[in-house]
Amino acid sequence: MFETRDPKQPYFIANQVEIFPTDLRVLVKLYQPLVGSLALSLYLSLNENYRSAAMLSDATGLYTLQEQLDCDIKRLFSALHKLEGVGLIQTRLLDNEIMGQVLIFQLLYLPSSSEFFATPLLASLLKEKVGVSTFKRLSKEFARENQEKQTEINGLQNARDISASFMDIFSLPEEEAIDPSIEVKQAANDNQAVKIGKAAINETEQIDWEFLKEQFEIYQIPAEEIDQNRDGIRAVMRTYDLTEQEFVDEALSSLHGDYHLDLPAIRQTIASSIHADQTRTRLKQQTGSSQASAIEDARFTDEEQKVLQLAQSQSPAQFLYQLKTNRHDYVDASEYKVLDSLYNEKGIPSELLNVLTYACLKCGPNVSYRLANRILHDWLQHGVKTGAQAIEYMAKREQNKGKYVRYAQNKRVEKGTDWSKKKSTVNQDVSSAELKTFFKNFEDQNGMK
Repeated sequence: MFETRDPKQPYFIANQVEIFPTDLRVLVKLYQPLVGSLALSLYLSLNENYRSAAMLSDATGLYTLQEQLDCDIKRLFSALHKLEGVGLIQTRLLDNEIMGQVLIFQLLYLPSSSEFFATPLLASLLKEKVGVSTFKRLSKEFARENQEKQTEINGLQNARDISASFMDIFSLPEEEAIDPSIEVKQAANDNQAVKIGKAAINETEQIDWEFLKEQFEIYQIPAEEIDQNRDGIRAVMRTYDLTEQEFVDEALSSLHGDYHLDLPAIRQTIASSIHADQTRTRLKQQTGSSQASAIEDARFTDEEQKVLQLAQSQSPAQFLYQLKTNRHDYVDASEYKVLDSLYNEKGIPSELLNVLTYACLKCGPNVSYRLANRILHDWLQHGVKTGAQAIEYMAKREQNKGKYVRYAQNKRVEKGTDWSKKKSTVNQDVSSAELKTFFKNFEDQNGMK
């Protein structure tokens, strides 16, 4: 992911895609809720700004896009990254001797609505954005249109093809028809066009699925099980930063001989066994070696810069493990489950989730789902969406409201009576007649006669 604050950063548009009315409908109805109106405008603007005769030397600065979209460069890159995430744009960085570094934008074709809904991550994100009722309405709306098209096609399948063939109408020398001439072959090579692929979500994980299939096949787990559980496997591997072999090793104890992958059991097993010596050693080595470039920002203290640096370079499991290790504490399996849920089910970015972990541990000894949700809701209500914004907001909160532990619920403490500090009083002036009257009234009131 690339970002710069220089509005003069040159960029070049590599291609243009044809956008038909049906494509525009998919773009507005399905993609716009995910990426926002600014990102939608950026995609359409780049497509319209393409010039077929343009050369790399014609590259201009990003300020032209800012003027066209009426936004600052920070919002521009935020929109661009959303387009990259859903796969509508691929961005490359070209080192040119004359112009320096040039951003190359390649646009990809929009997938059909059926391909969109067949991508679980895109469909799940759309449901989270628009709500269940609107999601169901959109799904039924596009499904009805696709079914109507398919019905029209099926109704024509019984018709016989009576079209004339090429050789029925045109004639060519026999040698030319069998083996085209050199000129024809050369023309075919000269007119080869670069094929532009369809948009697909941009996933940073490079998982060798064939290796996983081969390894699980040894334990009689069919390849179809791997394909059906790809999203869940990917989620577990990125949460704990596991390699393919490590995932297989961790999952073996949850296999029950029924030829199926029990993903909830695998999650439970990994969360519980992540403390094993081998895994702890691996985590310790990775947390010690995964160092990102130093962050220098006058807004943050040295400790805050260090936290932000680690949050940007480590997986949620690594980050939590290192914080707990620094405190001479251990990670409970329930804490890994909280991270897993927030990261993979709620879709919280790893950097923001790591800073959220840091905030929870400032409030108490462990990460709980209730505390994490309370802090996260407070952040979202105040526009906090990145790790840097979260750390900055935490500092302001501490300055304005005192200690950050106000996030934790105040515990009510019952105060008992310290009877050792209470002394009995004795009245020496009571006469025998008064005592007799007292006991008589006591017996009358309690029915003791």
